[in-house]
Amino acid sequence: MNFKRLLAVCAASLTTAFTAQAAVVTASSTTPTAICDRCVVTSTLNVDTRGTLSDVNVSIVDLRHTYDADLAIWLIAPTGTTVQLFNRRGGSADNFFNTVFDDAATTAVANGAAPFTGTFRAEELLSAFNGQDAFGTWTLRVADLAGADVGVINNWNVQLTTVPEPGSLALAGLALVGLGMARRRKA
Repeated sequence: MNFKRLLAVCAASLTTAFTAQAAVVTASSTTPTAICDRCVVTSTLNVDTRGTLSDVNVSIVDLRHTYDADLAIWLIAPTGTTVQLFNRRGGSADNFFNTVFDDAATTAVANGAAPFTGTFRAEELLSAFNGQDAFGTWTLRVADLAGADVGVINNWNVQLTTVPEPGSLALAGLALVGLGMARRRKA
């Protein structure tokens, strides 16, 4: 490969790296998981896309449970990072329908009311996942912390926004090195 061809390849890599856009991946679990009395249950879903996370949102599409204040809910990333979404809110009212947890929400879940419907800020920041890889098994953990009420997780999902892989940026760096070498040879 001649030097001009190498420069052309490096320039193309640089252009690709700087024009790459964020991707949004949504993964869902629709397998019903019973929430037993005074126990901890998990529901998982797999993300087969790689990418560095820049935003994570969680939707609990359908979780039925009488007395929501019995529940604590967490999202666990493939790396083990854990964020608490919900902690014993809503009193004796029931259920979660189309409940979205998003750091950009104007209402904190602490100020919401059951049935929890709409978009809320979680108990902890979902930005704790930023910078991690999206790939792997994501887990919704639900703890029933009081007796006399049970429920079921019917449907939930994660919406993951990823930025271009660092490999693309490494190619851009190589392109810049190549351009610098070309200038030195001309001088």
